[in-house]
Amino acid sequence: MYSVLILWAPDTADNRKVVDAVSRAFDELKTPHTTKRVSDATVADLTASDIVLFGVEKAGPAELPPDFAECLRVFKGITLAGRTAGFFSMGAERATGRLRRALKETEIAQRDEDPLFSDGRLNDVTEWARKLLTWHREQKNGRA
Repeated sequence: MYSVLILWAPDTADNRKVVDAVSRAFDELKTPHTTKRVSDATVADLTASDIVLFGVEKAGPAELPPDFAECLRVFKGITLAGRTAGFFSMGAERATGRLRRALKETEIAQRDEDPLFSDGRLNDVTEWARKLLTWHREQKNGRA
């Protein structure tokens, strides 16, 4: 069984609903997971996880919320090889481009899919989570 870390920002009531839906999807799939605001995450959280999910909402004119600043700094000096990154955007538009570019240096495998979850689309979350787990397993088997 894989361990999943769900990191997200910014902390708003609407985003908490989306993150709760993502968490429930992994409950339904009986997959151990931890949910944290990105500002509360540590390097140990990242390295202890097989799959790291990033939930992002565009914050004004900035492509990435300021909550990710420390994470971006950490990505410059860490390897996450052997792990998988999954992404989901919250709000009205996709917001993971800068984060994806920063993660390239970490050697983490990045799933291309970047669903846009909002209150109207939460029923898609479990199917997305199932596909992500399958993709991670296939990546691990391909590296073995």
